[in-house]
Amino acid sequence: MKKTYLTLVVIFSLTSCSVLKKEVEYNKLSAPQVTANAKELVRITNDVVGEYQPCLSPNGEKLLYAIRDDSKIGSKKFSIRLKNNLKTPGFTPLIGDGTDGASWMNNSEDIIFTYWASKPVIVTSNINKLGIKYIGQNAYGDYDNSPKLSPKGDRILLTTKLQGTNSICLVNKDGSDFTVLSDGENPIWHPNGEKIIYSKNSGDYSQLFELSLDSFQSTQITVGEYNSFNGVYSPDGKYIAFISSKDNEFNHLFVMNTSTRGVSQLTGGNSSEIQPFWGIDGFIYFSSNAGAKTPDDTVINPKDLTFSDIWRVKPLIK
Repeated sequence: MKKTYLTLVVIFSLTSCSVLKKEVEYNKLSAPQVTANAKELVRITNDVVGEYQPCLSPNGEKLLYAIRDDSKIGSKKFSIRLKNNLKTPGFTPLIGDGTDGASWMNNSEDIIFTYWASKPVIVTSNINKLGIKYIGQNAYGDYDNSPKLSPKGDRILLTTKLQGTNSICLVNKDGSDFTVLSDGENPIWHPNGEKIIYSKNSGDYSQLFELSLDSFQSTQITVGEYNSFNGVYSPDGKYIAFISSKDNEFNHLFVMNTSTRGVSQLTGGNSSEIQPFWGIDGFIYFSSNAGAKTPDDTVINPKDLTFSDIWRVKPLIK
């Protein structure tokens, strides 16, 4: 299998999908299959739109996520939702169309996300107030996305496209001092704020790397003839949750021990998962196409993430 850079950008740029007619037979799963390395699987969302990018609030009470509504056109397909209570149905739309990639700004109710202006740009807002504030005066590149505020609250990681290359960049909270760190995408802060994890191409496949922000030394932490991407640290920094196509080329959820580099598989079967987020409550939140509702009761290819729901599972870490 040649590399397929599976990221937010790829998912949200899909304009057509491999939705199959009902007569095509697949063993459609009602839920992701969980291995003996995980427990307490729970569905969090269940709407007839693609639901992605889960991000639990620092207090563990609220969930940000993004949707793609294919009944709309262009960037208006994408928007951000808020679940105020994980135990009850319902959601609150935030900001409006043309937004995605939201994350929390530390312990406040402020959020940072991508907004489609003339170009996608990084902006901030508050879940209880109207209006947005731009980070910087203009877009940094051709596709600013995946913004994450540092644990200390002073710098912002982001991905953008520079001269056709996906690049990981760093700016101050006020938008100043733009610095390119590496090619790659989907950067995530370590809880200590001293290093990041990200994915980039290595040979024919996407792999995970860590980058020290003191020495700027990069270390590859996954290998193999399959893709590994969407890495995220546990709240204590001792583990990494990530997605890999190691299991029969489907995208499944794995956890790595950062000390031993030992890897445990959490999900499997005839479905695909993507975009994990490790919450302060000990659960890993992720998107999966298992059991996802589709228009007209169509059946989707198990590798197609056009329609997906958000789930959570608790890893049995070693």
